[in-house]
Amino acid sequence: MAVIGQIRERSTLLVIFVGLGLLLFIVPFDRVAGFFYGTGEQPIGSIYGSDMMDSKWYYNRRVENKINNLRNQYRNAGQVLILDEQQNEQIKNSVWSQMIIDTLYGKQLAEVPLQVGDKEMNQILIYGDNPSKIIQEMFTYNGKFEKDSVKQGLDKYLVSGKNAKAMLYYNVDLPVKKERKIEKYNKMAKYGVYVTRQDAERKFIEKNTKASIRYAYKEFSTIPDTVVEVSDTDLKKYYDAHKNETKWEQESESRTIDYVTIKVAPSEEDKQKAIASMEKKKIAFAKTTNDSLFVANNAATKINANQQNQNQYQINAIDVLPTEPYKPGSGKFSVTTDEAITDAKKGDVIGPIVEGNKIELIKVRDIVTKNEVTVRHILVKADEADEIEFKKKKAFADSLLRVLKADRSKFKDFVYKYSEDPGSNQPGKDGEYTFDKDINFVQEYKDFGFNKSVGALEIVKTSFGFHIMENLKRGDNEYKMIAIVDADVKPSKITKDLAYTETVDSFYKLAKEKGFETAAKELNKEVKTAENVRIENPFIGDLGKNMPLVKWNFNHKVGTISDPEFINDETLAITVLKSEEHEGVPTFEGIKELMKPYVVKEKKAELLLGKIGGATSLEDMSKAIDAPTQPVDIDLSMNNLPGLAGAIEPEVIGTIFATEAGETTKPIIGNNGVYVVEVVGKTPAVVDESTDLSVEKGTLISELRENVESKLIESLAKQADFKDWRMKQQIIKK
Repeated sequence: MAVIGQIRERSTLLVIFVGLGLLLFIVPFDRVAGFFYGTGEQPIGSIYGSDMMDSKWYYNRRVENKINNLRNQYRNAGQVLILDEQQNEQIKNSVWSQMIIDTLYGKQLAEVPLQVGDKEMNQILIYGDNPSKIIQEMFTYNGKFEKDSVKQGLDKYLVSGKNAKAMLYYNVDLPVKKERKIEKYNKMAKYGVYVTRQDAERKFIEKNTKASIRYAYKEFSTIPDTVVEVSDTDLKKYYDAHKNETKWEQESESRTIDYVTIKVAPSEEDKQKAIASMEKKKIAFAKTTNDSLFVANNAATKINANQQNQNQYQINAIDVLPTEPYKPGSGKFSVTTDEAITDAKKGDVIGPIVEGNKIELIKVRDIVTKNEVTVRHILVKADEADEIEFKKKKAFADSLLRVLKADRSKFKDFVYKYSEDPGSNQPGKDGEYTFDKDINFVQEYKDFGFNKSVGALEIVKTSFGFHIMENLKRGDNEYKMIAIVDADVKPSKITKDLAYTETVDSFYKLAKEKGFETAAKELNKEVKTAENVRIENPFIGDLGKNMPLVKWNFNHKVGTISDPEFINDETLAITVLKSEEHEGVPTFEGIKELMKPYVVKEKKAELLLGKIGGATSLEDMSKAIDAPTQPVDIDLSMNNLPGLAGAIEPEVIGTIFATEAGETTKPIIGNNGVYVVEVVGKTPAVVDESTDLSVEKGTLISELRENVESKLIESLAKQADFKDWRMKQQIIKK
């Protein structure tokens, strides 16, 4: 339990396993440890001083099993599992984190023999009103936990086969007990923290030690960087003085990489082949009886893919189809295509439609009839809370109505001149809406459309204000439900090979001869920089995690230009390794660009100090740096002066409270600017044995307990000296 002390001591540490504190773990610690500490060739990490060996039959296979289980779940539900690179990474990291947390908690639970009794299991964790999360997940259907299904479901499990009891033990009993033990351990840690009277006194003194000051402040950002010059000598001097500070220490391998991208366009032959391919799909699309599955398997763009739940890894096969009827004139397709959709019968497939490098097939999968009304309106916004203004708006709406009743031809002009509804006063809308009874409009608006006769022209009051409404038409309208299969025209292998050769002959050879930046300038290519590309998360700017380029730059010398590499079907990239950093103390070349802003601040501070010169009064110093003076009251608990957001300035606060009342500080170089302060008065805190410190003590306890669970995993990982070498193993050549 010594780790509880670490939590209190290291309260400012960042959380490295955010949200992972309560992840379930299935495999017992002794079995996991066997996997971790077994023999193997390439370590994928280190924990408790021992290498975690690369065991494909365990870690990688568990990832595969996780994906296969998900795929089977969605297949059984009539859904299609589609994973992108990011979602694959989420699954890998989920499995990895589960393994690590299992090990961390497993070791602690082996030392703290917590128990979960049968009564606790049955009455609380399995059949209780608020059961284990594992039970809740097992018996949640359509987003709702079905408590009444638990007993029936588990009883059915027991009679399902000869290994049923063993399966129930490993899938329910064991994980539920472990989850409960983790919960108890976390609560022990949470309620094990304490606050001494000395802690409470310190907080009381910080809060009640006060000062009244006048100050002037000149922010560094108000001085252009061009005003100061920073040489390599300045940077080297700063590097030598600060390189051993913790904030500059490199925890892992990193690289800074320059790169250019070159677009590769598909040829006309590529386009014709893509059109021919879509012609074949058109035949199959017309014949299929499962449009959703066909779209899921064949479309480049799944309609609702961007709306999927981020906590899941699937696109529902039903959701890949538009859920609303298609209405011509929406602007999605051309007028010609709209006419083709309007004329089509159920089952017809329109296309291929070619727009640039996009090809589409549109199938009319169904025809629906909707009883709809078309109205047009002019909205005059009005708020009943402002009685006088409300009456003015009503009078204005009445005047518009009188004019329109005399001459309805003015309606369109009035829409664009007076209507305050941005949804219907856009060019071409003419104030019109066509809708059915299911539309999510205010009821008064819908009532006018469906209850008033065609041709009615009245004022309708709603929560938005006054609507001058005209009922244009009402009746049944026929619409097409469509399904879309699209394809992107992509460069063929021949086209890409030709582009590769041209790139090598032009940019690559020129870069080898004259240098990367010169080649980019001569060929009008933009050079982008990916700074501090860390090995555990090696994304090279907008090139993403392109492993061939990542491996190149982590295994070659600074200045080396990579071979051209396709990052997708339409983009070639070439990189040059600008700098490299290894674990430990950073090199000057690798860190100088990151240190430059700090040197710029120092130069600006020197500039301001030079302007202040020998001035000693607040007025003279504030005038010298062109900064106004202002009064403010502060206390010792603050980390900055009030109103100066974004800067943490402990040295400023400390200097103020170390200065006697009536005195003016020397210029203080802060993190964000230069300060000069006159201490007008100070009020020390008075505390003795009779002082009530219950509020301070309660606040401190709450703050500590609130952060315990998030800090606990971090503390356990640091205690275990945990290292993640998965990416390092893949990238660095031995």
